[in-house]
Amino acid sequence: MKKIISLTIMSLAIAQATMAQDTYKNNLLTGTTDINGTARYVGMGGAVGALGGEISGISNNPAGIGGFSRSWASIGMGATIQAATPIDGDSRAQYSFDHIGFVVALPNDDNRFNFAVNLQKKLHFSHSLIANNYNVGGLSQAAELAGLMSYYYNAYTTNDRDGVKSLPSLAYGSGLYDIYDDVGDMLQYKTETCSYLRTTTGNLYALDFNASGAVNNRFFWGVTLGVDIMSYRSTASYLEERQGYFNNSPLPQYGIQDYTLGTNYKVRGAGFNFKVGTIICPIEENPFRFGIAIETPTWYSLKQQDVNITLSSKWNNQGWNEEHGNYDYNGYDEGPYRGYYDYTTDSNGGYMEYNVHTPWKFRVSLADVHAGIVAWDLEYEYALNNFTKMGYPTSESNRWQDQSVTTDQDKEMNAMTKDISRGVHNVRFGLEVLPTEHLAVRAGYNFYSKPYTSSAKFSQFIDSFAMNKVTGTDFMNLGATNIFTFGLGYHIKGFYANVAYKYRMQKGDFYAFNPDYQLNRESGHPLLNQDANQFITEATSLRPVEVNLDRHDITFTLGYEF
Repeated sequence: MKKIISLTIMSLAIAQATMAQDTYKNNLLTGTTDINGTARYVGMGGAVGALGGEISGISNNPAGIGGFSRSWASIGMGATIQAATPIDGDSRAQYSFDHIGFVVALPNDDNRFNFAVNLQKKLHFSHSLIANNYNVGGLSQAAELAGLMSYYYNAYTTNDRDGVKSLPSLAYGSGLYDIYDDVGDMLQYKTETCSYLRTTTGNLYALDFNASGAVNNRFFWGVTLGVDIMSYRSTASYLEERQGYFNNSPLPQYGIQDYTLGTNYKVRGAGFNFKVGTIICPIEENPFRFGIAIETPTWYSLKQQDVNITLSSKWNNQGWNEEHGNYDYNGYDEGPYRGYYDYTTDSNGGYMEYNVHTPWKFRVSLADVHAGIVAWDLEYEYALNNFTKMGYPTSESNRWQDQSVTTDQDKEMNAMTKDISRGVHNVRFGLEVLPTEHLAVRAGYNFYSKPYTSSAKFSQFIDSFAMNKVTGTDFMNLGATNIFTFGLGYHIKGFYANVAYKYRMQKGDFYAFNPDYQLNRESGHPLLNQDANQFITEATSLRPVEVNLDRHDITFTLGYEF
C-alpha cells in the first residue's frame, strides 16, 4: 500500500515539474563570452570597435558601419569541433549558419549616411558533456534532496502540495530516501560514484538593424537595435551509485537502489537591446582613432517546457515496516512494484514564462592603420554580470480593462546572482596585414575573466518561484576564457573570400549537486525530521569534475562590394 501511495505521489510531482531557470542556466543561455560573425571579424578576434568597416561590428560598436564608403553584402557558414570526447552517439563536429547581412552606403564626399541589416550567430549551444565523479566520499544528490524535503516536510505531510518543491517531492515519492522520526532502526546510504551526461543543441542569433554615418570622415556615429532569437534544447542524465548499510553493516549486493534521473527540456524566446557608439579620429590627416560604445541590457522574454522526465531506480528496500518493527531492506512486499522500476512521463503541462535582463556592457577601443598595409585594434569591454535580473511576466488591468504586462522580479534569485557572480572583463586585440594587393592575413586574441566567485554554489534553499519548479541540482563554475584566432582573406574586383580559424580554451568545475546539507548540518536550515546519520559521509568537500570546454571553429565568408 505504501508503494502505491508513493507511486501516486511521484506521478503527481512529475506532472508538475519544470526544468526551471536559475543563475547558472541564465548565464549559459545569455553569457556571450565568444566571437562569432564574418570570417574577417573572427580572424581579427572581434577587435574592430575603433577600426570599423566590418559588418559584424554592428553589435560591437555601431559607429563602425559608418566607415563603409561602398555598399556591401556577405554570407557565411561555419563548423565547430569540441576537443573533449563526446557521449557515445554524439558527433564531435557541428555545422551552423553563421552570418548574412548587407550595408547600404549613401556617400556624399566625406559625409555619408549608412544603414545595415545583419543576422549572425552569437552563441552555439551544441555540446556533449561527460562528468563522471569516482570519488564523492559518501556525498549524495539524494542527501541534498532529503534536506530540501525536510525543509518542506510539514507542508508535505499536511497535503500542501503547493508548498513543496517538485524535485524533492518527486525523489521522496520515489523512495530515494525516507524522512525519519528518531525511532527504530534505519537504512543508511553511502554514495560511491556518480555520473552526469548532457547533450545540448541550439543557437542564439542576433538580428541587428543599424543606422550610422560619418562627418568629414573623422567623426563616426551609429545606433543599433538588436533582436536576439534563442532556441535551446538539453537532454541530461544523472546516475548515482550507492552502497547501503543497515545497523552499520553493509547490505548485500543490490540491497539498495541506485537511481538515474533524466531530463529533456527546451527554451525558446527572443529579446531586444540597443547599442550606441562613436569613433573619433582626433588628429587631422592621421588614421589613429578611438571608439566608445554602450550596450543596454538585453530584455529576454523566454518560454521553457519540459519534454520528458524519467526516474529509474531499484526497489529492493521497502522502507520502515511497522509490522516487523524494523527497516525492511530485504523487501517483504512481493507485489508488482518489487524490483527494478522505471517511470517516464510527458510533461507538456510543465510550462513557464520568465524574463531575463542581461547586464549593461561598456566598451572602449583604440586603432591605427600604418601605410595602408598594417591595421590593429585594441578593445576593452566590461559587463556587469552580477546585475543580471530574472523575473516573471504578470498581466494587470485597470477598470477600463486595458491590459498591461509588467515583470515580477525574483528577488531571491537576483540576490543569489549578485552574490555568486562578478563583472566580466574582456580584452580583445586584432591585427590585419596586407602583404599583397589582394591578400590579407589576420590574427586575434581574446581574454574573458571568470564569471563567478571562487566560492560560488547553486543553493536551492532560497525563496524563489523558479526553485519551486526545479528538477536538477547541477552547476558549473566556469573558468577564464582564452581565444586565439587566425584568418586569411582574398579579394579581387569587389569579390571577397575569407576564412578564419578559432581556438577557444576554457575549463569548468562541474558539480552534480550542492553538498552543503551534508557538510553543514548546523548551518541554520530547519531540518525537521531528517536523521543526521542516514547518509554516511567521509569527504569534507565535494571535489568537482574538471570539464574541458575547448573547441575549434572554422568560419568561411563570401562578400561583395558594390
